[in-house]
Amino acid sequence: MIMRDRELVSALRSGDVSAARACGLLFDAHGARLYRRCRSMLGDHGAAVTALRDTFVVARAHIDQLGDPRRLAEWLSAIADTECERLRAAVEAADTPRWEEDQTVFPVASLRVRVLTGATAPELAAYHARVARRADRFDRAGFPLPPRCQRPVPPSSYLLPGLIIVACALALTALVVIEMAGLSSQPLTAWMTRPPHTAG
Repeated sequence: MIMRDRELVSALRSGDVSAARACGLLFDAHGARLYRRCRSMLGDHGAAVTALRDTFVVARAHIDQLGDPRRLAEWLSAIADTECERLRAAVEAADTPRWEEDQTVFPVASLRVRVLTGATAPELAAYHARVARRADRFDRAGFPLPPRCQRPVPPSSYLLPGLIIVACALALTALVVIEMAGLSSQPLTAWMTRPPHTAG
């Protein structure tokens, strides 16, 4: 029996269902529709399965983000669109050939097994965690932001350490130049090693 969306959201949020059961409920209610959506966007069965698998991983990990349970179908579609866009961008960035249009029809039962196996296999736990972590930006209604709208890494996080090193190197170079040019009243090494003055 297929659950209604509000019941499905409640079951997923309860934490009482296993990963396999949760993804199975999602697939039974929305899997076929989402697969057709992914395939229409990507034009390839294998790519559509990958996007659908990741859609369920993200949905299960971030179900608490959904503000209105009645919008579950819309929310899942938004996640699927985001995952398709992410997958398509990865293919383009890798400069690999685009998928060719494939009109082959696959049985829903075999599709269900393949998607759920990929979305719940324990040996893929690290991959599932990475998929859930990369899709952690949502709008106020709980809908995922497209990859191009997600927050970039602040430049300061990787520029500041390098700038500090450069500044230290420049300061040291300036001191050496001053000593070599004779602009210092005494050798730099003597100044650096002079014992502190003590009162007699």
